[in-house]
Order: sequence, then structure tokens, then C-alpha cells
Amino acid sequence: MAEKKRDSDGSIAISIARQPVFNTKKDLWGYELVCVCNSTDIGETISIEDNVAVNVASSNYTGIQQVVERGKKIIVNFNEKNVLDDSPYALPPKLAVIRVPEKMLVNSEVVDSLLRFKKDGYHIAIAGFTGASGYEKLFSETELLCVDSSEIKKDELKELVQKGNEYDAMILAENIKNGDRFDMCLETGCSLFHGPFFKIPEKLSVRKISSNEISRFNLLKIIEQEDPDYNELAKLIQSDVSISFRLLSYLNSAAFGFTQKIQSIHKAITLLGWKQMKTWLRVVILSDMNQSPNAPELMFVSAQRGKFLETITREHDFWGFDPDSLFLLGTFSLLDTMLGMEMKEVVKYLPLDDKLKAALCHDPNNEYLPLLQLAMRMEESGWDEANAMIRNLSLDPVKIRKAFQDSIDWANEITMVHGKTKE
Repeated sequence: MAEKKRDSDGSIAISIARQPVFNTKKDLWGYELVCVCNSTDIGETISIEDNVAVNVASSNYTGIQQVVERGKKIIVNFNEKNVLDDSPYALPPKLAVIRVPEKMLVNSEVVDSLLRFKKDGYHIAIAGFTGASGYEKLFSETELLCVDSSEIKKDELKELVQKGNEYDAMILAENIKNGDRFDMCLETGCSLFHGPFFKIPEKLSVRKISSNEISRFNLLKIIEQEDPDYNELAKLIQSDVSISFRLLSYLNSAAFGFTQKIQSIHKAITLLGWKQMKTWLRVVILSDMNQSPNAPELMFVSAQRGKFLETITREHDFWGFDPDSLFLLGTFSLLDTMLGMEMKEVVKYLPLDDKLKAALCHDPNNEYLPLLQLAMRMEESGWDEANAMIRNLSLDPVKIRKAFQDSIDWANEITMVHGKTKE
């Protein structure tokens, strides 16, 4: 195994990737957390022996605070060593879900430890649930029984759900790829749902863009000009009460620490700087246009994708791609899901060249598409596929890992600040 790179103090640098879990109404229930370290191998998440619970608890993951404050659950995977070492105690009880594979239950000491964690207020999840005999005592104390739904047949899933119901546990259907698979899991009685299905548009409508959406697209066109008219931009922002309020709230937050209160939009643009102002406005505008019930998660993924593509393009300049354009590719890549419209209709309103529009429509011959697909594989923890793509694209795996880490941290920060200023 490749040696892990460490920060200047010798510690392993990690970031926490979050994968949302939804209930039957597609409301957010919690997150499965995945640790990502700066190792040489892109497919190597922080090893469980490195104490994932402590890494989660002590990392600079700003999103963990939001999760705790909102009362959402966090699912963290553990191996036998971590369970026997009492590592789960590094996480907050009541909200933490200790997830272990069913095959680990052959060790009676592990079962005893899990029952103790349960008594101390932690939740237990069993991955790869088969309902095997001999584990009835623990199953009856388990909140979540997890089933991989990516390939399972409906009858097989229904049988597992019936077994789970005997223990009064919720069935978490994992790796749901699309809306049809979600519907199947819902029909069989699953309680919770995990996978990329929420990023895929469903029930697309043929509708006209509203006047409010048109004004947002017009604002996007202005900020994407090479030489924007700052006076015109200030007028447009001032005419929008919502954006004006959020911009001033953003600049007057503790994150900036200005000694004097900022009350002018013109001054706000000057202080923030054009590059940061443009990035912030993109996120705000997309958030306002987002009509999906999963809007916060879609915004996080969009922001993270954009930053990731921007960074790897800058770090690998042999393509000659413009980093700012790739940022737009990532941030706009879920607009079809956000608006409930086909992407070929959405791109008509976007200030992008034809190649970027083709990438958003997933044209198989498009030169940008492989990078967008790489971002998608990585955010879904598809490490094997990501590794193959990195080799095929002649990318530096260390730089890719660092870019992915930084994009997660950046998206956590910007969506957290935006979420607060929007409330």
C-alpha cells in the first residue's frame, strides 16, 4: 500500500465526503460519511485501521456541525478492530449509526460490543443483510438493515424486507441508480434510500421558463461576460431584494470580519473581488432556480463538481481547457434535475459555447464529457472506475485526490454560508 502523505505536523490530511440518505418522501434522513485522504492511490479511502470515527470527529469537516445541529443521522462504517477498540465512542451518540457487515457478526465479541454501543445510545446498522440465522438477538436491536439494491430482483428484495420487518428494523436500500429502481424499493417496503438516483431527472416536463427564471439566466449572462458592466450588475442586484440581502449578509458575516458594516452593493462587489463575486453569484442564482425537493443536496453536488473540474483543469493544463468554463460545466450539470426540464431545453438559456452545451447533454463524442464522468464516479465512491479513468486520461492521481478533497471542503463552506444567509 502506498505511503500516505501527511501534513506538516505529520497527520494524514482528510476530507469527509457525504452521501445523502432519504426517507420514503425523499426528505433527507441523514448521511453516510466517507473519509477521503491524500494518499497516492485515488481509490484508497482512509483505511478503517486509521480510525475513521476519530478522523470524522476531529476533521475540519464544517458540514458535520450542520448535520448535528439539524438532528440528522450520520452513518459511519467500522471494521472488527475499530469495534473492539471502542472507536465509535469518538462520535456523538443518538445521531451516530455504527455500520458493520453481517459477516462480522460471527465474532461474539463484536456482537457484545455492538449491544453495548446500542445500550449507550448509538444506532446499529448491518450491511449486506441476508437474515442469516444465529444473529437474531442483534437483529432485534438493530435500527437499520442495509441491502444493496443495484442488481437485486424485486422478489428477492421483498423477501429481505419481510425478514427485516420481523425485527422491527428499517430497511436501507443502497446504491439506487435511478427513479425506476427507487420505485421498486419503495414498493417492496424499504424505509430509507441511498444512491445517485436523486441526481437523475425524472418526470421531465415540457414547460415555459418563468419570468423569474429568465431574469436569473440574464444575470448569469452578464456575469459571464469578459468585461462585465459593474454598474449594470450592481443595478440588477439592487433590484433583487433576495440576492441583495444575501450578499450583504454574506459580507457582514464573521467569515470576513470587516470592522465596518457593508451597506452598499457597489462596495460589496469591490470588497469581494470579481472572481469571488462571480462564483458566489453563480451558486446563489442556481439555488434560487432549484425546484427539486432535494435542492440542498443538489446544490452541494453542483458546487463540488464545479470546483473539482476547475481545479483539475488548472492542474493539468496540457488539454488547454479553460478552468472557469469547466467550473460552469460542473455547476450547471444538474440543472435539468433542478428545473425538471430536459437539458437540451435548459442549455438554450445558458451563456456557454456549443462544446460545453454538448457536454451538459452528454454527447458521447464531447471532449469535456470524460472529466464530468470522472467527477460523477468519484462523488459516488466508484473508486475502481475512477482509477481506470484517471489512467486513461493520463491524470496525476495525487493531484486528483487533492482536488477532490479541496472541492469537498469548498462546497461544504460555500453551501453552509449560503444556507445561513438564505434563511
